[in-house]
Amino acid sequence: MSLWKANRPVPTSFLTVSVGFLLLVAGCQHESLAPPNLDPDYTSSPCSPDSAYFVRDVLPILASNCAVSGCHDASTRAEGVRLDHYRAVIQTAEVRAGDPDNSDLFEVCVETRPEKRMPPPPRSPLSSAQVETLRRWIAQGARNNHCTDN
Repeated sequence: MSLWKANRPVPTSFLTVSVGFLLLVAGCQHESLAPPNLDPDYTSSPCSPDSAYFVRDVLPILASNCAVSGCHDASTRAEGVRLDHYRAVIQTAEVRAGDPDNSDLFEVCVETRPEKRMPPPPRSPLSSAQVETLRRWIAQGARNNHCTDN
């Protein structure tokens, strides 16, 4: 036997709850899901030879030298430092935008004592071009930027 009879009116409380639920769902707004490597400050512009770009220039250096298994990748996070995407770099590597000489990320890459240098031996130190790219990126504000060649 059905709980609701064909000619029986729907209770007011049921209608109120149903309408309220529909209004709640309709009024619900969700933020769009951006890729995890991007943040609200992400910028893209035409490439300039005088600029260092995080996505094009810095991230590949970090990915191939630092954000590797056993070091500063998402799993290992040696010494709490993660260098596999922009937010993690800014939040964990003590980057001081505009001031490479007081940024831990830069200091450990130019360190001359092998026991303090990153990447540590037996891995090779960063090349002078890689160090200059990292220095320039921090000096230019350590932005989450990218450029497009047109």
